[in-house]
Amino acid sequence: MNSKKNTKNVFYSVFSQIIVLMIGLLMPRIILKYYGSDTNGFVGTITQIITYVALLEAGIGQATRNELYNYINGDKYDNKNISVIMSISRQSYRNITKIYALTIILLACIMPIIIKTDLNYITVFSVTILEGLTGVISFFFIQNWTTLLTVDGKQYVISNIELINKILFYSLKIILAILGMNIVVVEASGFIATIIKLIIYSKYMNKHYSWVDYKIDVKGGKLRDRESYILTELAWTIFSSTDMIILSIFISTKEASVYSIYNMIFVAINGFINAIYMSLKFNLGQSYHNNIEKYKRIHDCFNSVFVGTNSAIMSIAYIMCIPFVKLYTEGIQDINYINTFLPLGFCLVQILSWARMISGNLSGLAGYAKKVSKVSLIEAALNITISVILVFRWGIEGVLLATVIALPLKIIYCNWLADKIILKRSMKKTVTIISSNIALFSIICLCNNLVNLSVKTYFSFIIYGFIVSFVVIPIFICLNIFANRDLLYIIKKRFTRG
Repeated sequence: MNSKKNTKNVFYSVFSQIIVLMIGLLMPRIILKYYGSDTNGFVGTITQIITYVALLEAGIGQATRNELYNYINGDKYDNKNISVIMSISRQSYRNITKIYALTIILLACIMPIIIKTDLNYITVFSVTILEGLTGVISFFFIQNWTTLLTVDGKQYVISNIELINKILFYSLKIILAILGMNIVVVEASGFIATIIKLIIYSKYMNKHYSWVDYKIDVKGGKLRDRESYILTELAWTIFSSTDMIILSIFISTKEASVYSIYNMIFVAINGFINAIYMSLKFNLGQSYHNNIEKYKRIHDCFNSVFVGTNSAIMSIAYIMCIPFVKLYTEGIQDINYINTFLPLGFCLVQILSWARMISGNLSGLAGYAKKVSKVSLIEAALNITISVILVFRWGIEGVLLATVIALPLKIIYCNWLADKIILKRSMKKTVTIISSNIALFSIICLCNNLVNLSVKTYFSFIIYGFIVSFVVIPIFICLNIFANRDLLYIIKKRFTRG
């Protein structure tokens, strides 16, 4: 593993996520305060719907990364083959962007009709267009560059540029909202921030990757397994992004607003963990193609670190979530934001999702994307069906419960495929790592029911957060070292080298 790149990636990713998290938490609160729950729920719903439309480019990025891993080994580059793959990737992105833009226009016309909101047609139309424009810029120019940076182990470059973008993006939004500008003007600031991000990426790529030849002949060229990745990404987005849309259509955007506040918390937490994962992920791709025995040890280490870390943080989040929501929504009275089931549901979704992350990545590296895509579609269909059934009976709790019910299917399949078929070994270690972390999370949740934290201010929230973390994290570290002895070996090796 490339220690220098890993250190830089993790440091800058963590730093940028902390800053973005701090600023990002302000935005929904300001929307709630100045525009109300209806507008907050609407903006969240539009964001999720735009995520669906972005699936038009799904598969290009993952297929590009898997191809590039074959031609990047440390600091050694196969310039010609990399240029071919990058040219095919750029061509694919730009072809699909045209369809994406037309879809956004169509969506903007029909969204004011199908969602239950008090906002007028022009506002809904305009916000949808503005949200879509940022995607047009990203897909046409930026996405192609970030795939190369990720495979080359330069996630820290992406983190730094995204940090600049987010600071500018949120700062403009917050200032405009406080000044009382129309929500359309507030959303327009996102497009301005994206243009600046494009300029920064362009200058960096021209300086460090000017050798990539986009004029090379790639007629008839195609990215391997792209269609399978499209199905997988489509299924995952449907699976993870249906809840707010279902609530907005069948209940109201105010209920979607309640969901969005809890979702905001867990998206922020997951973004923090995912930033670290993306910083280190290139080690998996490069080691798989170079040394399969070395890969097995790294695979188990990634499982222990990320399933364990996620389970520990979710345990802390479960304990601290309701106290935070009470503080965050203080003074907002148009709907009740306190729901004791939602923290448990969101925690389980995050833990179960990470239980298949490493094995799912391996299936793509090993060429099993097509098989996994079929299971992903079944999972997505199951989630939508159960969500629609349960939303009428249990509302917001029902749609979240449906997601939890549907998750185990792909967890079992991906880990079976990774261990038994690809790595040709027993599943014992994987099962031990996953099951022990879930069991410990369950025990902590049960113990929490016996405790009532008295959190009156943000200062007391931070103090309690540190205390809970100090108790929970060491327990999970000990558990995961016990479940995977190789983890202790790797930790010792890192410190010995240091």
